[in-house]
Amino acid sequence: MASELLRPRLRSLELFPLGPPEELLFALRDPEGFADGVALPYAAAMLATLMDGSRTLSQIQSDFQSQAGTAVALADLEQFVARLDAGHLLDSPQFTALKQSASQAFLDSPVRAAAHAGAAYPSDPDALRRQLAECFNCDEGPGIAGPDPSAGGGSGRLRGVLSPHIDLTRGGPAFAWAYQCLVEDGDADVFVILGTSHSPLAQVCSVSRKHFATPLGTVETDGEFIDRLDHELASTGIAIDIFQDELVHRHEHSIEFQVLFLQYLLAGRRPFKVVPILTASFQPFVASATRPTASAEFTAFVAALRATEAAWPKKVCYISGGDLAHVGPRFGDDWLLDEERLAARADDDHRLLAAACDADAEGFFDHVARQHDAGRICGLSPTYTLMQVAAPSRGELLKYSQAVDESGTSCVSFASLAFYA
Repeated sequence: MASELLRPRLRSLELFPLGPPEELLFALRDPEGFADGVALPYAAAMLATLMDGSRTLSQIQSDFQSQAGTAVALADLEQFVARLDAGHLLDSPQFTALKQSASQAFLDSPVRAAAHAGAAYPSDPDALRRQLAECFNCDEGPGIAGPDPSAGGGSGRLRGVLSPHIDLTRGGPAFAWAYQCLVEDGDADVFVILGTSHSPLAQVCSVSRKHFATPLGTVETDGEFIDRLDHELASTGIAIDIFQDELVHRHEHSIEFQVLFLQYLLAGRRPFKVVPILTASFQPFVASATRPTASAEFTAFVAALRATEAAWPKKVCYISGGDLAHVGPRFGDDWLLDEERLAARADDDHRLLAAACDADAEGFFDHVARQHDAGRICGLSPTYTLMQVAAPSRGELLKYSQAVDESGTSCVSFASLAFYA
């Protein structure tokens, strides 16, 4: 066995229960998307958590026996370590080489590949169209979107929508409500998509010039709009490199899922372009009880985006790709979900959404900050940013849902909402 594997170190991966409690299975998932996820039995998951780079194989054997009350043979442990390394789940030279190669290939390409096709949604175009159609036509959906998108109808008063970024299997109808509204009430040519970044950003946001490929084709990114945004930022005198975190776009799904719906409804019927922007976490603001508008970088970005839209000859609409709460043991809570907790979660979510419907960006942020973000609202930064940039006068709640894991260990809540001038 290679020397670097004699003290194996698991990468920063997500480990969470998978399926009903009696199965005792755990998922090991790579948030960066370099490795496929694996399902591990309880004993294997325990072994994996002991691989922190400080323990030798014999120490892992000893600690595992102390914790699990059973022994693991050295040959079996070596085989398990080799399997994890082959799957690019360990921090090793093999993974480093893969990451460098994949990252460079992404940076060199003018097109962002569909990172989640074949996993979160079908890679076959016909199967994908059927799934997207079902989002509209199912019992919880809004029905077939109309009027005819080629007509370019709408009042022109729609400033933006909040759409989920949860997977389509669980959140499809909520996506559909947002995008039906976008088609019926909007007539935009450019869609600025503000998506949650689930990976840390060095800057307040990350903008990509890459076009977005999906199984349905390729959606063009508006490079001229982005160049103007970069120019406007430079004119503020605040140093922000909006392209520094380009690699984060490679596997992030919060924008990719929005592009799917835009393409499904508008491609071939109405010309449009997108501007993909990932927004950084607001946890530093929450922790310091400071509103984002106190940040010179954030206010400069908002001012630059407003100025870019004001100077743009085409019509612009904003999309926030953001979910709401993430609660339960999977996310770090020490209590199981029950009907009472889920009802309390829904009540708190609706109070948060009421601030959005009042177009009260500060009230929206303050509601989360007062609770120290106990609900882990992962759509906080893109939705707050949308309200600051688009300056709507009101919002309208279209749909609210909760996705509760059958094991009772996790609940993700989400909503669709329209913002009007």
